[in-house]
Amino acid sequence: MVAHLEIFEPPQCEQGKSPSSERPIDLVHLARQTSGDKETETEVLCLFARQARQCVNQICGTNHLTETKDLLAVVRTLRGSANSVGAFSVSRAAQYLETDPMDGQLHDALTDAVVDVENFIFGLAR
Repeated sequence: MVAHLEIFEPPQCEQGKSPSSERPIDLVHLARQTSGDKETETEVLCLFARQARQCVNQICGTNHLTETKDLLAVVRTLRGSANSVGAFSVSRAAQYLETDPMDGQLHDALTDAVVDVENFIFGLAR
């Protein structure tokens, strides 16, 4: 009888782990956000790539913002946009940066996350 019950038990799966969520952009999340419209997905990703680069330049570039409140506003904008398109690695990096906006290592981590996402987006566009 025990073997019979095991057959009908649902498999144990880790929540939140899917191939899509391990990519720089969670394409399943993006498809949900855009109702599966590929043209909209492409447009949104291109806009996000442009905005992310502008935000990183404001946060980490040679003429970066020096006022903490201004820096945090840009970080929060980037974090919200990243969550919307499924760029969760960028969102996490921005979240960490919010805790210490002047930490150079956190700036580097954010820059790396944005570059990974940009490369992924440009790879999709080919």
